Amino acid sequence: MFYKKIISFVVILISTSFAFSNETTFNGKFVQGGIVIGQNKLAKKVFFNEKLLQISKDGFFIFGFGRDHKSSSTLKIIKDNRDDILKYNLNIEKSIYKIEKINGLPEKMVTPGPEFYKKINKDRALIKKSMNEKYIVDEFPLTFIKPTEGRISGIYGSQRILNGVKKNPHGGLDIAAPEGTPIRATAKGKIVLATKGLYYTGNIVIIDHGYDIKSMYIHMKDISIKTGDLVEQGQAIGTVGSTGRSTGPHLHWNIYWNKVRINPKHLLTISK
Repeated sequence: MFYKKIISFVVILISTSFAFSNETTFNGKFVQGGIVIGQNKLAKKVFFNEKLLQISKDGFFIFGFGRDHKSSSTLKIIKDNRDDILKYNLNIEKSIYKIEKINGLPEKMVTPGPEFYKKINKDRALIKKSMNEKYIVDEFPLTFIKPTEGRISGIYGSQRILNGVKKNPHGGLDIAAPEGTPIRATAKGKIVLATKGLYYTGNIVIIDHGYDIKSMYIHMKDISIKTGDLVEQGQAIGTVGSTGRSTGPHLHWNIYWNKVRINPKHLLTISK
């Protein structure tokens, strides 16, 4: 009779980088909205809450936590010897989010009229289809850069109340900048959507970076690439604008892991 060797750890650290047993390293924050890069050179399979993660040839993998992620999760690593399993019980720190009240907006900026519903549903279907695209790459995207320069005018996770009406929490990072300011790809990847004129997002680009990571660029003025293009990190993809539902020139920048919105600032932190 054979018994599997299972070693279990409880991860309660919130630091940006640490290791266990010189086998598995973690870089990132175990916090709501956070994202973590792990590495185990002996890993053959890695599961995060039963989801199978892609592993690079060097043993890198990545996983993240949504805005309201539950307080605990599990990570399971199956090594070369299939009877040798590492199990991590992850404690996820709760994040505190701001409430942003914005008054005096035109009504159409708060609640669109019924004449726009057909277009909105069509736009959402297009974005959903693009988000379902899966770009498989071997090279792991270890570094990510800020896509444009400017003032942070909106933060991840904040609860927005527009003209007294509670709306969905803010899912990304707003960077205010003059119209026409260049926007760069935060990492190399494939353009899965580049289109103009959507009701909410205006002109939008979505890049798939592999490993279930996607970046989204919203309210753009110009778009200089097209769907299907491959781009390098730092490559110009367009310019800052104020298209769609926007109150002024800025870039709304979303980061997704496994279709879950992640706080972009944490992605930049693990890249340093």
